[in-house]
Amino acid sequence: MIIGIKGPFNENNHYVFPTHEDFKLIEWSDRDNHKADAYIQTNIKGNIKTVNADKYKWISAQSKPILVVEQATFRQNLDIQKPDYYYRVGKDCYTYNKGYFNNRNCPPDRWLQIQKEQNIEIKPWKTNGDYILLLLQNPKDTSLNDLCKYEPDYENWIRHTIMEISKYTAEDIMVRVHPRFPLKYLRGLLKVPVRNTILFSKNVGQTFNKSSSKDLYKDLDHARVAISYSSNSLVETVCEGVPTITLSKTSHAWPVSSHKLNVLEETVMPLYDRTHWLYDTAYTQWKMSEINTGEVHKRLL
Repeated sequence: MIIGIKGPFNENNHYVFPTHEDFKLIEWSDRDNHKADAYIQTNIKGNIKTVNADKYKWISAQSKPILVVEQATFRQNLDIQKPDYYYRVGKDCYTYNKGYFNNRNCPPDRWLQIQKEQNIEIKPWKTNGDYILLLLQNPKDTSLNDLCKYEPDYENWIRHTIMEISKYTAEDIMVRVHPRFPLKYLRGLLKVPVRNTILFSKNVGQTFNKSSSKDLYKDLDHARVAISYSSNSLVETVCEGVPTITLSKTSHAWPVSSHKLNVLEETVMPLYDRTHWLYDTAYTQWKMSEINTGEVHKRLL
């Protein structure tokens, strides 16, 4: 039996609990009354304390396999309101380097399905642009666990990254905030002692949608390079053909991106073959109808 516990499995943010007979959703108070072969949860415990932190910790302490459900890896043109939405599903984690997806050397079938359904265009790599695009994340996001133990850690990382970028290029730096990014972190960024002009994107919506934001593409249209620690937006920058610098191996864009800021010195950025990356990455996300057949948990467990 694969047990989900209310709280660590959050049904309030467009997540749907599987209906397959191998799954059961229970209350936290009932956790000792059920024998689990594995657990299922949404997201993972962050370093910055959240309301369910102790519950995530308890599940981890059981030393059983954990299916971790996260928003889709390819978010382009997804409609979160549709009932058969795609989710990323990994064993023990949802990140590239820590999760198990059973997705090495995959055939093209699943990518062709996703590409058609989501109308994803893989654009040629760009070789020019007007600025360097720095994509920020929510400081409380668990994808920053390796970087942040306290919220100020991320503010320091942003300042340091901007200063490092300035070592290698005098180009303008466009900062794109996350819709849930506290504005307090932007105070003082304009005073960072760099030769570059610091700009802030005006294309960020006021509300957060789990689907891909079309406003992101307005910023990508004029970007020479996109940079982030581990934002899932990097998957989209790669698909859009914007040369990408991924600074954490947790990102699913890692295999098709650069990892050092010194490549900004190059007139032409390293360009990667995305073919097999697309095939393999397509096997990280599944529709709820597919999860309910049992195919996904049998594949991963």
